[in-house]
Amino acid sequence: MSTMKAIQQKRVWNDDAGEVRSDISLEKFVWQILGAETFIPSEPTSSLDLLEASLLGVNKLALLSLADVMEIPMKDMAGLLNLSYKTLSRKNESDPFDSVVSSQSIEIANTVAHGIKVFEDEYKFRRWLHKENRALRGKRPFDLLKTPTGIRMVNQILGRIDEGVYS
Repeated sequence: MSTMKAIQQKRVWNDDAGEVRSDISLEKFVWQILGAETFIPSEPTSSLDLLEASLLGVNKLALLSLADVMEIPMKDMAGLLNLSYKTLSRKNESDPFDSVVSSQSIEIANTVAHGIKVFEDEYKFRRWLHKENRALRGKRPFDLLKTPTGIRMVNQILGRIDEGVYS
């Protein structure tokens, strides 16, 4: 079985009817998006576990899993993480990235988890992510995921959508 198939089979945020589960914690959701046990061996119990993982370094498998969930090529993932595609390509699956890249990837995964929960559908969230947004002065939310400030802005808009505010 390929590594990506193993990662895909571990997704558990949808119930039997295909609906996004509301009982899953954001930390567990992020853990699943980043590849579950291929990311960190045991399910996180708090955000501090994710912080610790970022300090130890997220591996390439986690980034492959995140790119798979977002349905983006690794070239786009490299851009989000401010890496050259060549640098990303040279890494082995188990090689850890530095804490800055690791933290950025965890924050992007957190935003993806938040968005999927808000839209209650992966496809609808991905479509929203790549569509120009009036609240962002015509920018696509995806393009803001390159910086911590942009990630915060995307999460604020997701929060407004969740509260029913037109965004």
